[in-house]
Amino acid sequence: MDVKINNTKTLIEFFMKNYISEIKVAVDMTVGNGFDSKNILEILQPEKLYCFDIQKEALENSKILLEKYSNCELILENHKNFYKYVKENIDFAIYNLGYLPKGDKYITTNAEDVEESLKKLLEKLNSKGVIFITFYIGHSAGQIESLEISKFLQNLNQKEYTILKFTFENQKNNPPYVVMIQKI
Repeated sequence: MDVKINNTKTLIEFFMKNYISEIKVAVDMTVGNGFDSKNILEILQPEKLYCFDIQKEALENSKILLEKYSNCELILENHKNFYKYVKENIDFAIYNLGYLPKGDKYITTNAEDVEESLKKLLEKLNSKGVIFITFYIGHSAGQIESLEISKFLQNLNQKEYTILKFTFENQKNNPPYVVMIQKI
């Protein structure tokens, strides 16, 4: 196998290419600069991708990157309100928590909004549907968010969800980690 998994991006791409299939509806809960959305569109090829962000700058950056795709919708809205736009059940979702790369580091996701959106998302997630969450714990807001959301995830019923945590144990400086949730 000629796969190099050395960061969260390559880890998620590995799963997208080798584990996840038959995606009809996908949601990028934190579109940022659009790179996750582009990967979803190219690798998973969903019928529809909904992309959310609270920053106009993020959507403008993403619009340029995703302009050739007609099956994605960019929405200026907090992901906790995704259900107002996404009426279908969902097969795949992704969160990339923290702040917009090269953006204002004081505008970050927060545990309360993520937990609220997760509760609604889990209700709309199809059987065998997958959610990826990337946590960035190199800053204090990310550490708090990680702890709070971990408490929420630990209380989910193991008969309904499988939850895996992928960490890079030998990387320095509080490397990001990924949590994968799959509905049974």
